[in-house]
Amino acid sequence: MQVRSDWESVKIDVMYRALKCKFSIYPHLNSMLLSTAGSVLVEASPHDLFWGGGREGEGLNYLGRLLMQLRSEFLGESSAASENTCIAL
Repeated sequence: MQVRSDWESVKIDVMYRALKCKFSIYPHLNSMLLSTAGSVLVEASPHDLFWGGGREGEGLNYLGRLLMQLRSEFLGESSAASENTCIAL
């Protein structure tokens, strides 16, 4: 499979949009996310140091960061919430 040439520059936005759709379409997932209010979310992947936090916290944890951003937006704590529409297929 070939990865699009600009993947490195768009992957965070693509993941954000996918997560926003996922947590907007499925109320039970949205509730689970909102129930973590006040907690730091870390993707506990010992191997993926971009999306995950790594074994010793050396990872960038972009998945956790995006989930916390979405949580803030859903809770109305952020004015950066976009109005993108998600379509369930």
